[in-house]
Amino acid sequence: MKLTAKSPVDTKFMGSTIARAYLCLGAGAIALHFLLRGDSALYGAVGLASAGLILIGTAYHRPRTWPAWTALAASQLLMALGDLVFDNLTKAYPGPADVLYLAGDAALIAALAFLAARSAKGEWAAHLDALIVAFAIGIAAWPLVFSGSVEGSSATAAVVTAAYPVADLLLLGVLVRLLFLRNRRTPAYWLLVAGAVALFIADAGYVFPALTGTYSGGTSWLDAGWLASYVFFAAAALHPTMGILVEPRVESRDPLSLRRGLLLGGALLTAPIATVAAELFGRSVDIEPVLIAVAVLLVLVILRFAAIVRELDRLRVRAESSERKFRMVFERAPIGISVGRDGIMSETNPAFQRMLGYTGAELARMHYTEVTEQDDRSLSVQLELDEGKRDQFAIDKRYVRKDGVPVETHVHVALDLEDGLGISLVEDITDRNALEEQLRQSQKMEAIGKLAGGIAHDFNNLMTAVIGYSDLLLMQFDAHDLRRSKVDAIRDSAVRASDLTRQLLAFGRRQLLQTEEVDLRGVVERMDTLLRRLIGEDIRFETVFGTEEVIVRADRSQLEQVVMNLAVNARDAMPDGGTLTIAALSDGQFATLSVIDDGVGMDENTVARIYEPFFTTKPVGEGSGLGLSTVHGIVGQSGGTIEVESAPGAGTIFTIRLPLAHPLPTGPILPVARVPATLVD
Repeated sequence: MKLTAKSPVDTKFMGSTIARAYLCLGAGAIALHFLLRGDSALYGAVGLASAGLILIGTAYHRPRTWPAWTALAASQLLMALGDLVFDNLTKAYPGPADVLYLAGDAALIAALAFLAARSAKGEWAAHLDALIVAFAIGIAAWPLVFSGSVEGSSATAAVVTAAYPVADLLLLGVLVRLLFLRNRRTPAYWLLVAGAVALFIADAGYVFPALTGTYSGGTSWLDAGWLASYVFFAAAALHPTMGILVEPRVESRDPLSLRRGLLLGGALLTAPIATVAAELFGRSVDIEPVLIAVAVLLVLVILRFAAIVRELDRLRVRAESSERKFRMVFERAPIGISVGRDGIMSETNPAFQRMLGYTGAELARMHYTEVTEQDDRSLSVQLELDEGKRDQFAIDKRYVRKDGVPVETHVHVALDLEDGLGISLVEDITDRNALEEQLRQSQKMEAIGKLAGGIAHDFNNLMTAVIGYSDLLLMQFDAHDLRRSKVDAIRDSAVRASDLTRQLLAFGRRQLLQTEEVDLRGVVERMDTLLRRLIGEDIRFETVFGTEEVIVRADRSQLEQVVMNLAVNARDAMPDGGTLTIAALSDGQFATLSVIDDGVGMDENTVARIYEPFFTTKPVGEGSGLGLSTVHGIVGQSGGTIEVESAPGAGTIFTIRLPLAHPLPTGPILPVARVPATLVD
């Protein structure tokens, strides 16, 4: 048989199983003890087994609280030895068994106190609460049970007699402190508490007879309490959660919980009630020690209230700090924030108010649908949020400003389903969307340019061959040959096709440029006569130049092509006449060439497509759709930019910016926005 690797052992499951098995075994041992009518050997064996198993569990799980668990094992060992001494050697009171019992109680109290303190670091108020409760119960028990119980006893007997109730009182205090632990309790915690409760009840039952000078054992229910405490403590040490009695979670420190407050109030009332009850039952009460104990209790209560005031002050400072932080984020956040219930925007920050043009008071009376674009009011995710089917979502939606202008936004909405409080984080993405659209348009133009340039280059090579062969054919025909006209037609078509390819190459930025230093003013001046003839007599032509030179490095012929194409477009936009203005200016860093007309203008959709090749608004056959795409390619290849401003009925302004050949290092910059205004005037 082939050996295989063993599967990893689930130590947590194994540990919890062992703990459950020992609980069952312990229950059987207790039952057997009663069946045998008090078997001292079995009694001692359970105690010694408890001490040994606690040490085994501590060595196996290796908790950070190992000193406490070791002390717990020592306490069980001392108590088991006390049982063996009491049952087999001497039942004298006070005797050696009492020394072992009291030493075991001391070790047990120290162990449980250490575990409680390590499980609730920083909760010193809870320690004080436990002390107050235990002290108040002790004061109440004194007049009812213990007052006068040590009279006539020897000094040793009196000390031992008083030591037992004191030990039980301290055990009660530690038990109360364990019960005050918050957060989620683990199984080991409940096993420890069960062991402490069983021991306290059984030990208290032994204490009362001991106060009268007798100390009896047997098979009463008190023995079951002692044996159960052995079993519970050992099972707690064997359980895998013994290293963490309570599971930590987010800090939630309350100055004083309602249940704990009621418990403290009830404990404070026990002393006077017990004193009155003792008098009613005819017991003689020494009021002086009671008053002293009550005075000490009052001091503890005062300290507790001081701790409450301190904790409340800490919470107040913390709340004020949290409010300042939230207010700073809320007021200074660059994105809009809206907070409210039931869709009402109860509180909005300045960024949200600026975004929509409303004041905070106006928005506080409005439902979010009142500022939402009509088409975005019934978004599915918003409806699900309103119906409580989801608690958050993020989506792009449109708001409407007070002046009616739509605002494109990206919204994050979160809702507390229990409280109904909602918060919206609103980011204005109008400019971002515009930039993304520009990027997409630029990428599209670049892709089209590469395609058009590649096709034009190959097509131009073909047309070169057609023109060359046409010239060879023409050389073979005389002037009166009828075939010559047909060849001329072929050559003319090839030349026109070649001109078309040059425009495509210019758009695709693949045309070779012969750059030189060119003054834009000179380019426009040289074309003055040509442009006036081109645009016609019904259009007034004006030029605007500055006194400074406007010299750039570019291809002169290409610049002339740019001016020509823009002028032709302006002419076609003014069928009923108008004014065409061309300006060449400099701001010290860039040369600005502006072509302005007061024609029919263009809408936004047309402006978005004017640089696309073969796009035209002219009738079929009246335009190639390559004029502005050629301008765009030439300007881009020359290192410049082109912008257009237009609106239906308001004319069009084309603004080309090219870097100056000799930019000024310093000097006044001509505001770009003033150029069109000057030209229009």
